Amino acid sequence: MTEVIIKTQAELDALPASFKEWTWIKIQSERHVRISVTKRWENSSVEAWENSSVEAWGNSSVEARENSSVEAWENSSVVAWGNSSVEAWGNSSVVARENSSVEAWENSSVVARENSSVEAWGNSSVEAWENSSVVAWENSSVVAWG
Repeated sequence: MTEVIIKTQAELDALPASFKEWTWIKIQSERHVRISVTKRWENSSVEAWENSSVEAWGNSSVEARENSSVEAWENSSVVAWGNSSVEAWGNSSVVARENSSVEAWENSSVVARENSSVEAWGNSSVEAWENSSVVAWENSSVVAWG
């Protein structure tokens, strides 16, 4: 496995369309630098670490870790860990873990676990587990477990 550390948008944009061996694309940007992930790279995974700020667009997939923030748009998927925050729009899907927070809009779906919190708007759906909290608005649906 190869690890590529990305600190700027230019570094991310310079990546090839696919990788021959499994590649871990690790975003470690400064908090004031927002990086836009606009695609999925073949044979790789993208993770945002250590307070990074990421936008996920157009069916892309991002894992947010250690207080990172992600805005997900257009069917993107996000897994949030360790107090990360996510704003999901346009049919995006989110799995929130370890006290992460999510705002879901426009038919997005969320699974909240391990004390995460969710605010759902505009027909979004939420599945809440393990002491997570949900506020649902505008025809959003909630299934609560445990």
